[in-house]
Amino acid sequence: MSKEVVVQELEQWITDEAFVPDRERLQGIQDRFNELQEADEKAALELHMQSGEEESTFSYTPSKEDARFKELLSIYHDKRKALDLERRKDEANNLSEKKALVVELNALIQDEENIGKAYQRFDAIKQKWNELGPVPNEARRDLQAEYSRLIEQFYYNIKIYRELQINDLKKNQELKEAIIDKIKLLADEKSINQVDFLIHQYLDEWDQIGPTFREEWDKIRESFREEMGKVFDRIREHRKAIKDEHHKNLEAKEALIKKVQALAAEEMSDVQEVQKRSRAVIDVQKEWKKLGYAGRGKNDKVWKSFRAACDEYFSKRDRFMEASNAELKDIREKKKALIEKAKSIYQGEDHKQIADTLKGMQREWKQTGKLLPHEEYKLFKEFRKYCDAFFNRKKEAADAAIKEAKQHLEQKEALLKQFEETLEKGIKEQGEAAIAEWQEAWGKIGAVPNKLRGKIEKQFEDLVANAYRSIGVSKEDLVQKQFDAKLDRLSNANHADDALLREKRAVIDKIKAAQTNLAQEESKMDFFKYSDDSNPLKKELMNRIDGVKEEIEALRQQKKQIDLTIKQMKEEEKASESEEQASEEASDQA
Repeated sequence: MSKEVVVQELEQWITDEAFVPDRERLQGIQDRFNELQEADEKAALELHMQSGEEESTFSYTPSKEDARFKELLSIYHDKRKALDLERRKDEANNLSEKKALVVELNALIQDEENIGKAYQRFDAIKQKWNELGPVPNEARRDLQAEYSRLIEQFYYNIKIYRELQINDLKKNQELKEAIIDKIKLLADEKSINQVDFLIHQYLDEWDQIGPTFREEWDKIRESFREEMGKVFDRIREHRKAIKDEHHKNLEAKEALIKKVQALAAEEMSDVQEVQKRSRAVIDVQKEWKKLGYAGRGKNDKVWKSFRAACDEYFSKRDRFMEASNAELKDIREKKKALIEKAKSIYQGEDHKQIADTLKGMQREWKQTGKLLPHEEYKLFKEFRKYCDAFFNRKKEAADAAIKEAKQHLEQKEALLKQFEETLEKGIKEQGEAAIAEWQEAWGKIGAVPNKLRGKIEKQFEDLVANAYRSIGVSKEDLVQKQFDAKLDRLSNANHADDALLREKRAVIDKIKAAQTNLAQEESKMDFFKYSDDSNPLKKELMNRIDGVKEEIEALRQQKKQIDLTIKQMKEEEKASESEEQASEEASDQA
């Protein structure tokens, strides 16, 4: 079924000359149309979101069928109001005329002398009563009761033939019992409007039936009133339930209005929070559509209040989003610039510098601010891709270096064992050539784990020192040879520049520590300022001072030697680069 079919059905109904308002029928048509309209709105929303737009920016555009349906609803209510007005006028006229008939009937009954002659007039009164339409509900029962009482009184007072009276009374009893049976069957009728219509029809039929046997009258009348009371109790309970439901719907709708008003009153400072609030307002609107009618005179009023609250929120949201778009654009450009920078450096080989740069860029990313969730996620995913690629590669390189360092450690431990065995056998015949071979073999092996490097190097230096002593090298020459050997190993090691700089810093630290020690020793000379040099304590102190000075001088010589080694390495690298460049130029010319 389409909206066009529903609109045609409503139009044909309300334009029919025999048009009769029917609230349940109208409600059924409205429910069908609203379901179709919600389906159209949902489809339009899905199309809107498929185009890349946000749900919060969606606004449903009513179709021509929506406008026509709304117009027809207005026509229906106008015609219903006109018919109600006409009905009330007719009911007022009918009430006035029926009251006059009651007065006339009462006067007819009171004139007992002319009661027999008045039978024809009595029939005329009944006929006119039946021809008149309904009266207002508030006066109907009392008026009908009075009329029924007078009719019954007339029938019981009038003198008719006994045989006809008995037959009429018997027939009237059967008709009245049939009316009671039909009233009982109303318990199975589900439509309350139909029940209300039929019960009044049965009441009219009951009043049109003449009297029955006097001895049976109280019983049948009580049965009629009992069954009729059940029906009217059911109608009253139904109307009360509808009224309660309308009141419940009204309270629920007023609560939703307050909820939207509260959302509209909050300050807007964060785009994500505003989007979250917008979804909350849309959810409230969906919840509103699920609520039923709120009662005549109140439903339209509460709808206008709700619509105004929603319009206020979305107007405020639109102004905020317009102002925030410029800020989001600036954030977006900054994040894209960070992505491009990460893309340009993540494959580099200087792991330490790149790692520091990427970490700084990650901090900068957080400081630039946030975009909308879906865009923030998309850009961050791309940025994180380059960061993860680098750090995964860096971790793999570090793991490989650790593995390689462990292998180097095993190799150097094996060499130490081999050198110790050679030293135990003696190296006097080979002399320093054997030690040189050890140092060369040792230098060819790469770095070991940092935490064990000092220990393994100390073991090797001690072994070399023992080897020099075994071939008669003096202590002074031993120190120098050990340092020369160490410089030679550092110069030939991987990352020699870093290794030599570390050694230089270590020598500088030793110089500073020795200078501090020298200052402390020299300050003790104040105790011996009145003593001559023959004082053994003073002589010992002076020897220690001389020793520290010699140590400082030796360390300074080591520092100079390191600087010369570094300088020489740089010159060699520069010369090598020049040769390579000349070779490339010659190749280009060829």
